[in-house]
Amino acid sequence: MKTTKIADNYEDYKGSGVYADLLLDLTFKKAFNPDTQNKVCLIELLNALLEGEIDEPIEDVQSRDKEHNDGSNENRTTIFDLHCVDSKNRKFIIEIQIAKQENIVNRAIYYAAQTVVSQGDRGRGYKYGLDPVITVVFMEFSVFDEQDKYLRKAMLREKDGKRISRTLNFVFVELPKFRKKLEELETNLDKCLYALCHIKELRKMPSKYTGSSFELLFRTAELAKFSKEEQKMIDAAQKAKWDAYAIQSYREQEDARIREEAARLRAEKARVREESARVREEEARIQKEKSRLQEETVRIQEEISRQQKEAARLRNENVLICEKQAQLDEMKLNLQKEKLQLAKRLKMSGVPLNELASIFQLSQQELENI
Repeated sequence: MKTTKIADNYEDYKGSGVYADLLLDLTFKKAFNPDTQNKVCLIELLNALLEGEIDEPIEDVQSRDKEHNDGSNENRTTIFDLHCVDSKNRKFIIEIQIAKQENIVNRAIYYAAQTVVSQGDRGRGYKYGLDPVITVVFMEFSVFDEQDKYLRKAMLREKDGKRISRTLNFVFVELPKFRKKLEELETNLDKCLYALCHIKELRKMPSKYTGSSFELLFRTAELAKFSKEEQKMIDAAQKAKWDAYAIQSYREQEDARIREEAARLRAEKARVREESARVREEEARIQKEKSRLQEETVRIQEEISRQQKEAARLRNENVLICEKQAQLDEMKLNLQKEKLQLAKRLKMSGVPLNELASIFQLSQQELENI
C-alpha cells in the first residue's frame, strides 16, 4: 500500500491525494450522512464507540436537523457537528473539534444539556421523561494527560461505577493519540479511526476495508466524485484548516515560549532570592564577626589598661622597695659605725683583739682599722 507524502502545508496538500480529508465539514457530513446509504458508516462507528455503554445497539438513524447536517456554504474549520436520532429516540451529537478549544469537556456538557432541556414540557403534568443524549467529540489535538489513551467514555455514575442515569453520555476521542498502523487494525473502530486520520494520505483503499461498511467512506471521499463547486469548497476548507493549524501552531509556540520565559523568570527570581538570602546571611555573619572584633578590641583595651595599671603599681612598689633598701643600707651603715666605735672603746679599755673579733664578728681589716 503506497501512500502520498504527508503534506506540511496547504500548497503541498492541494491536489496531492486521491481522497478528501474526512475531517472537513462537507466531507464528514457526506461520509456519515444519516439520511443516505452512508448511515451504515455512522451506525457502525457509533456502535463501536458505545459498545458496553448502551443497552441495545443502534439499528437506524436519521437527521434531527437535516439542513444543519447537509453542511453550509461557510467554511466551518474549527468546529462542526452532526445531529441525529435513532429508532429508539436516542439523540446523538457528533462533533469534530479541529482547533484546540478551552474547556472542551464543559462545552460538550453545555450543548448536551441544551438538548436535554429542549425536551422539556411546560405543562403541569410533565413527568421529566427524558430521552438519552449521547455526545461524541472527535478532537484533532490532545486534551488529557495520558499519552496512550485515545478513547474516553463518561456518564453519571456512583463512586463504585454503578450507573445512576442514562440521560447524558459522553465519548471523547483524541485522534493524535490513535497511533495504530494499517497492519494493526482489528476492530471496526480501529478501521474507522484510521480512515479519519489517514484517508487523505492514501492512493487506494486498503484490502482490510474490503467487504466492510467502511468501503463507503472511501467511495464517498474520492475527490473525483465531487462536483467542481464541492471541490472548491473542499479546497477552501482545507486551506482554512491549514491556516487554523498555522495560527494554533503559532499560538502554541508562543505559549511555549511564554511558559519557558516565565519559567526562566521564576528560576531567576528564585536564584535572586537565594542570592539575596546568601548575601543577608553573609552580612549577618560579617556583622556578627564585627561585633566579636569590637568585643575583642574592648577586651584587649581593658587588658592593656589593666596591664598599664599593674605596671604603674609595680613601678610605685619598686620605688618604695628602693627607698626601704636605702633606709636599710643607711641603718646597716650606722650600726656598723656604732659597732666599730664600741669595739674601739673596748679595745682602749684593754679587751684583747681576738675577743673583740669574736664578739663583734670583725674581719682582719676591721680589726686593723680600730
